Amino acid sequence: MTTEAVPTPRIPIVCADPSAVVGAGIFNPNQWSGVSRGIIQSCWTEYSVLHHCVGQLRELCANSASSCRPHIENLQQQWRTARFDLDRIIVYGQAPELHMRIEAFFAGIKTLLDLLSQLLSSEKIVAGIVDGFHRAQDAYGGKVINALDNNAVSNRKTTAVRIRGLIAEHKSLWIDRAIQARDLLIHPEKGMHQLMFQLDFVTNGDTIVCQRMRPPMIGPDSVDDYALSTLTHAESFSLKLLTLLQEAAVSNSGMEPTR
Repeated sequence: MTTEAVPTPRIPIVCADPSAVVGAGIFNPNQWSGVSRGIIQSCWTEYSVLHHCVGQLRELCANSASSCRPHIENLQQQWRTARFDLDRIIVYGQAPELHMRIEAFFAGIKTLLDLLSQLLSSEKIVAGIVDGFHRAQDAYGGKVINALDNNAVSNRKTTAVRIRGLIAEHKSLWIDRAIQARDLLIHPEKGMHQLMFQLDFVTNGDTIVCQRMRPPMIGPDSVDDYALSTLTHAESFSLKLLTLLQEAAVSNSGMEPTR
C-alpha cells in the first residue's frame, strides 16, 4: 500500500505595496499569537487599503478639473445653444471613480472597527464572542460596550473599563459620525448628491465658466480632508487599543511590561 506524500506547506512572501509599509508599525503580526495574530494581519491589510484610498481621494479632489472637464464643456455647449438662468440651477458633476473611493473608504473604516472588536474575544478581555462593532439600541458599537460592561473576564475588568472609556471617547470624536455617514451612503435620502462635485458657473461675456469645483462634503469638511482626519483618528484609536491589550497580556502573564 502506497501513501501519497503530504506536500510541505509553503512559506508566504508578501511583496508589500508602499501603503502597507505605513501600517506595519501599528499592526505587527509578529507581536501577537493565536487567533489574534490572524486578526492583526487582517487589520494591517485593511488599514493599508484605507491609507491607499485616502491618497486616491485627495488626488481626485486635487485634480477635479480633469474629472469635470467633460461636464463643463457640455454645459458650455448647451449655453451656446440656449441660454439658461444660472441663478435657478445647481450643477453637479458625476465622477464614478470618486464615488467608488468614498464608498470604499467608509466600508473600510467599518471593517477595521469590526476587526479590532474581535480582539476583545481573542485576547479574552470579554467572555463569549464579539464579532464586530455592532449596533445595540440605536447606539453604534452598543454590543461591544455591553460586552465590556457585563461580560468582562474577572482578571481583565480593569482593562475592560479602560477600553470602554477609549471607545466612548472615540465614538464622540469620530466613530459615530463615520458610521452614520456610511449608513447614509447605503440608505441615501431621495435626491442626495453628496458623491458628486458641485460646479459653480458664472457668466463671462458670451459664455459661462466654471468658477469653482467643490468636492463632496461630509458635514462641514470636504471629503478629502474628512477622510484624512478620520484615518488619523483611526490610527490613534488602533494604537491605544492595541497598547491596552498588550499591557493586559503582559500583566496576566506576570511579566513586567517593556517600555
